[in-house]
Amino acid sequence: MIYYLLAPFALLLLVIVQITILNLFSFGLVAMEVSLIVVIYAGFHLDAFRGGILALFLGFFLDCLISTIFGLYIFLYLLIFVLAMIASGKIYAEKPSLIAIFTGCCALLEGLLIVLLYRIFFGADILYAIPKIFIPQAIVVGLLSPLCFGLFHRFEVFLHAEDTRPARRL
Repeated sequence: MIYYLLAPFALLLLVIVQITILNLFSFGLVAMEVSLIVVIYAGFHLDAFRGGILALFLGFFLDCLISTIFGLYIFLYLLIFVLAMIASGKIYAEKPSLIAIFTGCCALLEGLLIVLLYRIFFGADILYAIPKIFIPQAIVVGLLSPLCFGLFHRFEVFLHAEDTRPARRL
């Protein structure tokens, strides 16, 4: 129950840290999308309801803070979550190289869909952004994902920890 109360606040904090502090460390060159890694982790390790809610909240917060097309990140993150859920049944999700490749491909897919949707909605031709922004971003996110998966696994264990000591008398 506490998970459902604390999750939106933790996700909002994650998005704010991602937008402000992580972009500060990358000097504005390549964005480190930890939120995308969280969505892929949710697709691999959480059930459909909890992971879908997590992807929905992350997409909503990103839409509110940085998106010019409302619903863009909600759509992208729910799509990537569904792809990760499908892939989790077909690949071994604990091998770091597969995690890195899949996350990099998802980041590249996100970039390509952003370029396509900007072309459809605004008529903006931002194809030049693919080799300058989205490919380096996919490489960075792919390299960071195995490390983040290990950290998320440790945090997930804390969320599901139970006190196994027997009850004491009053």
